[in-house]
Amino acid sequence: MDYVAIDFETANGRGDSVCSIGLSRFSDGKEIDRYYALINPGQYFSQSNILIHGITEEDVASKPFFDDLYPEIRSFIGDAPLVAHFAQFDMSCLQKTIETYRLPKMQNEFFCSCKMAQRMLDLHNNRLPTVLDYFGLTIENHHNASDDAVACGLITSNMLKQYDYDIAGFLEQYQYQMGKLFSHPFGVAKGGKKAPAKKKAAPALKPKSLFFDKEHVFYGKHVCFTGRLQKLKRNDAAQLVIDAGGHFDSQLSYETTYLVVSDSDWRKIGTPGESSKIQAVRELQGGGRNVTMLSESDFLRIF
Repeated sequence: MDYVAIDFETANGRGDSVCSIGLSRFSDGKEIDRYYALINPGQYFSQSNILIHGITEEDVASKPFFDDLYPEIRSFIGDAPLVAHFAQFDMSCLQKTIETYRLPKMQNEFFCSCKMAQRMLDLHNNRLPTVLDYFGLTIENHHNASDDAVACGLITSNMLKQYDYDIAGFLEQYQYQMGKLFSHPFGVAKGGKKAPAKKKAAPALKPKSLFFDKEHVFYGKHVCFTGRLQKLKRNDAAQLVIDAGGHFDSQLSYETTYLVVSDSDWRKIGTPGESSKIQAVRELQGGGRNVTMLSESDFLRIF
């Protein structure tokens, strides 16, 4: 089986702001070719995204736009299925950018190495560095699109090894279906094996008063936390949000609008030690979701 691992980096929170692309072609479990390009997104660069991947507006000022590169990107991929780690993000970027430039739509199938890891491996999280470590592999330049694409291809190869490097074996065992661009996602097929039910959330905290300042930054907002807070306990921090008329999310949800990051974890953003919640938020931002990250210190200053 041939497949092409793909990874995008974006300039800001818009999915069509791709500023680099990495492609890595695998055949029978081994990499046989790769492609990398910087892309001028024609959009602004947010500081949070620059902090992650290190690409600036100046780096891409003289680089081609996506539509200029599209013919060679399509030629490299051909009819091969695509794979990405957290394909929800990368396929969204690809589809939105194609639509923005009104380019001919690709019809390739795709699958997700992150979802595969969730089903096949028993790990504390399924981030790319964590899965790489499980297979005894490392990555030097995480968030470099080329290196991330190669890393995705390698862990996919390791997971497909038991199926003679063919995704069909995984699909049959777990009753999954391939995703297809501009059509449907990769996931459990109708009547397939569903993931184990999640644990019930802890009882919701109650506000000390029902009189709220409706101008407060957290009023009506959903706030989640990650990392070990240094200056107060997480429950106490959550209570501050509740007392301001906000909502405490024990896990990231569709409604989460703020992720408060412990000061120690804040310093790890963009490194292999970056938490899974931070990575998930960045991926949501890349897909166009309005989620803001705050450091623990910035959170406390608000109060």
